[in-house]
Amino acid sequence: MPAIYILDIPEFEPILRTALIAGMEQEDLDGYLRVSTSESEIVLERRHTDVRPAVWFAALTGGLEGRIVHFDFDRLHLAEVVPS
Repeated sequence: MPAIYILDIPEFEPILRTALIAGMEQEDLDGYLRVSTSESEIVLERRHTDVRPAVWFAALTGGLEGRIVHFDFDRLHLAEVVPS
């Protein structure tokens, strides 16, 4: 189950909103928001967030669960970690 931890500050609200529209679920933590999906993978696109690149690239500073498949200027693709 991929998840990202987003700082609970207004600058990251567009990323949170985009994650929720993509079907992710929100859990409020102490100063962070954990957004996760029951799907094995999730893709978020920066163009849907309308945030500047500096905020976009800071989206994972709170941490994550899963593995990064792809993370660039336009797209964040996360997948669950499958035990081998």
